[in-house]
Amino acid sequence: MEEKLFSGSDPLAKELQSFLVRLHYEPECISHQVSHYLEHLTHLLEVADEEALLHYFGILGHEQYSLDEIADDNHLSPEQMMEHIDTSLHKLAITPEWQMLKQFIKQ
Repeated sequence: MEEKLFSGSDPLAKELQSFLVRLHYEPECISHQVSHYLEHLTHLLEVADEEALLHYFGILGHEQYSLDEIADDNHLSPEQMMEHIDTSLHKLAITPEWQMLKQFIKQ
């Protein structure tokens, strides 16, 4: 699996990013209920952004793709795609839904 690098300095988005990386390696770390809530959380994004995020992290039953593959699928440069993923992380991290969901996650 490629290294996940969050290019932003937003601590809330960094926290979400760390959780998603952990989820890729330890999908059993969350309950079915939390998985269901996480699916609802990702649905807050535009479909293309949601798919990019899910494939980048390889979570919730989605195959992991490289940043280059995701960028090609979206007709963007890898740098532009990473910006989209960073923006998506930020959008989700500031939602009340993520703040609530964090309470259900076992550390």
